[in-house]
Amino acid sequence: MPFFVVHAHGTIHADDFNKGLYFMKWLYFLGLLGLAGMITMTGSGCGQIADPDNIKIAKVDDTYITRGDLFRLLNDMDDADRPKINNRADLLRVLNQHIDSKIKTPLGQQLAQEGKIRIPRDAAREQYFKECGDDQEQMRAIWGMEPPAGGEITPLMKVYNLTPQGIVAMKNIIEQKTDKILERLQGDQAVQYLAVHDLQTNKLTIDQAELEREYKLRKASLKKLEWMRFQAVQYPGGSEDALAQAAKIRERLNAGETFEGIVAEIQSLQATSIVRPGVTANVIESEIENNPDLQKFKGFWAVASGAEPGTIIGPVYLPQYQQMSQDAQGRTQVMNMPEAWLVLKVLDNRPESEMSLDEAKMTIMPSLVVAQEMKNLREQHGVEIYEDKLPDPRQLGGDLEDPFKDL
Repeated sequence: MPFFVVHAHGTIHADDFNKGLYFMKWLYFLGLLGLAGMITMTGSGCGQIADPDNIKIAKVDDTYITRGDLFRLLNDMDDADRPKINNRADLLRVLNQHIDSKIKTPLGQQLAQEGKIRIPRDAAREQYFKECGDDQEQMRAIWGMEPPAGGEITPLMKVYNLTPQGIVAMKNIIEQKTDKILERLQGDQAVQYLAVHDLQTNKLTIDQAELEREYKLRKASLKKLEWMRFQAVQYPGGSEDALAQAAKIRERLNAGETFEGIVAEIQSLQATSIVRPGVTANVIESEIENNPDLQKFKGFWAVASGAEPGTIIGPVYLPQYQQMSQDAQGRTQVMNMPEAWLVLKVLDNRPESEMSLDEAKMTIMPSLVVAQEMKNLREQHGVEIYEDKLPDPRQLGGDLEDPFKDL
């Protein structure tokens, strides 16, 4: 929420008394920025004092962006979104993001109206929840609430210290935030849509030298993930009974039985129509990648990582996951595999390794194509940036987030 606005003619309004300290710091900061400008006279020689807020720092189409515009942009950001500004490069990054938004937002709205792109509102709202960090579950819960008709306070409302009026207010805030997320996602999708179209019609190209340059820059992060294919005796469910049954399979293996013999026995039982009590074992064959972004598989890979073909592992818990398969007609299907306790035998594995340039192309190309499309859009909109007109916070011995920090 904005906490103050500094107008070009010096009128100042404080919207939040609790942020008075920041108000004073920003006033001081902007005053320092204006010292040099205050001694600059206009070309006519009439002695009029120049206003530093009106210094032009960029242009989009026929509209100029001034220092004052940039400061108001930072002011109007929510506290959680306002970036830390230590130097001119930080200001330049905010300016570039603002310029891109001025181009992408109307483009996204236009293509959405034309039916060429579509972002479901529910998806935008879910993205907002994810960006709430530790508060995301609380925000989801509030969104799912309905104000009681009689105005009474429900137990769930007490948990979040909410009144009926508070629920309405919070849901309005969620909708406002969802509007902003939707605009952003539509803008991003619009650029992607145009990038694919221009690539297909040869209006946009990425040369080999550019690919190689990007590959060298990102090579250390371009990895083929560790991968494993395995056969397993599976006891679906995360219950103690499933674990106990899986442990008995391991005991039989430790006693000298072969994995293949136990698998054949279970498959023979699966082929019968006899209903067996208790947790039923299945034999499955599957594969899995060690994706570090998927925290729920961390426990599995702590046990299975680096295992060579032929290694027996388990009992080991495997959370629910999706497996790709093909039907008799060659069509790809997605199967939801339940959480389970497994005793498995590694059939094949591949350790983590760097991608070659050819392997990395499909990872590199999307970002390069979108960046080139955005560059073309900037040229079409006549974007100009005057970096030398940006203020340098380092000259003040502080930063925009806290101008007094080092003074």
